[in-house]
Amino acid sequence: MATRSFIRTIAALGALLVCGLLCTGTAGATTLVLPDGTVGPQPYQTWVDRAAVPTVPGVVTLRLDGCQDLPGCVPAGAREIALSPDWANAHVLLHELGHLFDDEMPDWARTQFQAFTGPRAWLADPSTNPPSEQFAEAYSLCARRRVIRQRTFAAYRWAPTPAAHLRACSIIRRAGGWPAR
Repeated sequence: MATRSFIRTIAALGALLVCGLLCTGTAGATTLVLPDGTVGPQPYQTWVDRAAVPTVPGVVTLRLDGCQDLPGCVPAGAREIALSPDWANAHVLLHELGHLFDDEMPDWARTQFQAFTGPRAWLADPSTNPPSEQFAEAYSLCARRRVIRQRTFAAYRWAPTPAAHLRACSIIRRAGGWPAR
C-alpha cells in the first residue's frame, strides 16, 4: 500500500515538473520556440513573460536569422517572429509580438486606438507611419513600462504623453481580456 502511494506521489510531482517546464507564467501566454525545438529561449522568453500586457496565447516560433534589412518582422501568414541578431532586444521582440497580438485582437480595439492616429488605413507602407506600426510601438512600450513620466518618442512617430500611454495600454489590456488597471 505504501509503495502505491509513493509511486502516485512521484508521478504527480513528475507531472507538475513537466508542466512547469513547458508552461509559461500565465494561462494563455506566449511560449517562444526556436526552429530547433528549444522551448522558452532566454532572454527572449523572460521579456515576454514579464510583459505588462496580455500576449498571444500558444506557441510562437522565434527565428534569429534576420528579416532582410529590417530589425524584425512577422512573416505573412506565419505565427512566427524573425529578428535580426543585431536588433534582438526586448523593444523589437515586443513590437513584433504586438503585430501578432493585433492579428488576433477585436476590431473595436483598432477603432479605439485610431483615436490617437486618425482615421487612416490600418495597414499601409511602413514608411508612412501607419496605425498598425504605431500600435506595435504602443504595445512594446506598454509591455515594457506600465507608466511613463514624460512624452516618450518611439519609431513610426509614436510619441505618447503619459496620459495617452495609459489609454493605449488600457485598450491593449481590455482587448486581451485583462482588467484595465
